[in-house]
Amino acid sequence: MAEWRRLSSDDVQAILRAFGVGDYRAHAPIAVGTINTNVRVETGGGRLFLRINEGKSRDDVALEASIVAWMAARGVPTPEPRPAADGRPFAVWNGELASLFPWVAGRTLGRAELTAAHGAAVGSALAQLHRAGADHPDRRAGRYVPDEIDRRLARVAGLADPELAGAVAILQPELRAVAAERRRDLPGGIIHGDLFVDNVLFHEDGRLSALLDFEQASWGRWAYDVAVTVLAFGFGGDDFRADVTRAFLDAYAAARPPTAEERAAFGAELRFAACRFAVTRITDVHLKRAAGAAPGKRFQRYLDRLACIKQHLASGDGLLSF
Repeated sequence: MAEWRRLSSDDVQAILRAFGVGDYRAHAPIAVGTINTNVRVETGGGRLFLRINEGKSRDDVALEASIVAWMAARGVPTPEPRPAADGRPFAVWNGELASLFPWVAGRTLGRAELTAAHGAAVGSALAQLHRAGADHPDRRAGRYVPDEIDRRLARVAGLADPELAGAVAILQPELRAVAAERRRDLPGGIIHGDLFVDNVLFHEDGRLSALLDFEQASWGRWAYDVAVTVLAFGFGGDDFRADVTRAFLDAYAAARPPTAEERAAFGAELRFAACRFAVTRITDVHLKRAAGAAPGKRFQRYLDRLACIKQHLASGDGLLSF
């Protein structure tokens, strides 16, 4: 989620009309993430969350809406998109696709605020999401499949940018090794794909309020989704926090016990997840700084995660055991 464009009050009111919503009061940008324009909107009927889906097709937006509706109907805590006046789960505005969601009470936590209880709550919620999505009818893979990550990294390598040479030297051999090690027989279903700290809301009393931002949700292997989330929630300043990491993994396993194959393959999934986000932060953030990409989101943070993953796996300390 990012602020890629400025919306005027006239813009926002035009979009709201397409959803049959009136009584506009005010709006303010929400400048987080890397892709979309997100806005908090105040209306006479309450607060809403407006998203302009930057650079996505109608199929992309419709698939996300169908997954979110599926999950919400099965008890996963996530806000379902509001249908437009014409019945579609999005509205077309100036050639762009807009989504409108109810505002959900709660807030995202800073990394320093995370406790073992928060980690456990996220682990249980992710397991619930996976169980709910096991029989979703749409089995399309996500956009960040290994071949796409390899293509992106090849383009980066072709730039011969001295600032990126060290990252390329780490990522190319690591991705080759992981490609040979990842198993093909792991169970899966719908995955979130991007369950970062800023995509989870908590109440002030610590209870989980909602899982947000399903734009990368797709059919995939559950162990990979667990890896993505533990990299997001478990990593502290320079290593994985044992309390949050183990609370997350243990709570997930209690709600959906992993198979023996998943346990054996989890190290490779962790390494691939770290490589995937390092590469996409290079291509989607670092190389787009001049175009106004969101601040932060440094690719080096995922190279740090990769190094720590390999150290823990080599030591056999069990911290990252699934």
